[in-house]
Amino acid sequence: MKTRKVIVLDVARADFRKIKRHVKRDFGDLVWDEVNAEFKESIRKIGLNAEGGKNFTELEGVGGENFRMRLVRQTKVVYEFDDEKVLVHMFIHSNMDFRSHLFQRLFDI
Repeated sequence: MKTRKVIVLDVARADFRKIKRHVKRDFGDLVWDEVNAEFKESIRKIGLNAEGGKNFTELEGVGGENFRMRLVRQTKVVYEFDDEKVLVHMFIHSNMDFRSHLFQRLFDI
């Protein structure tokens, strides 16, 4: 099995910083350290087996065959992959509506 390079896009990094601020503020540094380790492990596993993520049904029919997601606690890690690399597009809370979040992101740019 080939390991792919994982690239976290800038917009996803902004999502991640928001998660970090929230967790540290509401739960403290020790919990953040645990959560951060879980994200790192999930990203590592995505690089090893991108196909292993859950199909992202919200993108079916619009060219989203290579999009997947993995859940880390209550956060979906949304990514796209090809033979060489993985692009992490967003970190989104599982309670948020994906389509609304996507349209907001598209129109905020």
